[in-house]
Amino acid sequence: MKKLVESKNEIKVGDFVLPGQKIGVIEMYMPGPGTYEENGVIYATIPGSLHINQREKKVYIVPRQDKPSLPKTGDVVIGRISMVRKQMAIADITNIRGFHPTTDFEGMIHISQVTKGYLDSLSDAFKTGDLIRALITNDEVIPFHIHTSTPNLGVILATCSECGDVLKLEGHRLQCPTCRNIERRKVANDYGKYVF
Repeated sequence: MKKLVESKNEIKVGDFVLPGQKIGVIEMYMPGPGTYEENGVIYATIPGSLHINQREKKVYIVPRQDKPSLPKTGDVVIGRISMVRKQMAIADITNIRGFHPTTDFEGMIHISQVTKGYLDSLSDAFKTGDLIRALITNDEVIPFHIHTSTPNLGVILATCSECGDVLKLEGHRLQCPTCRNIERRKVANDYGKYVF
């Protein structure tokens, strides 16, 4: 079975991959459904198993069809921010361990759980509509408690508050390519790699 990425954690056909995970290079294959290419590297856009169409030399992802169980403490989830207040925010959980839930779940994040540094207001870290990756810290309360304080957690996709275009990461800040508006977020270290 041919490996697609030269690394210690080689990825093979049939392996489960997550959004933003590197799965190959365009010298070997073309991006197919569930993938995208950036700077010659092919990334997964959806959770699922990796497959190759050898005739067309395309890699593609087959999404998982299993039903999710309840979120548990320690689970990494994807959510969309639905409400932001000065000290707390609510996210609608859209993905649990690679599954799309059939039931509505919400996560609540307190300002103290957003980043390791000082934060005056949650509006400096999140805006309504932001897509975030978070970790569930308490599954015994509703809404579930979540945090984004480590580098791999935080905003993974955000849109401009002025014009609605997708914000691009320019150094350590987010900038709109259309109106040049600059915005602040608590971004994950792979911001922009998650694509629908």
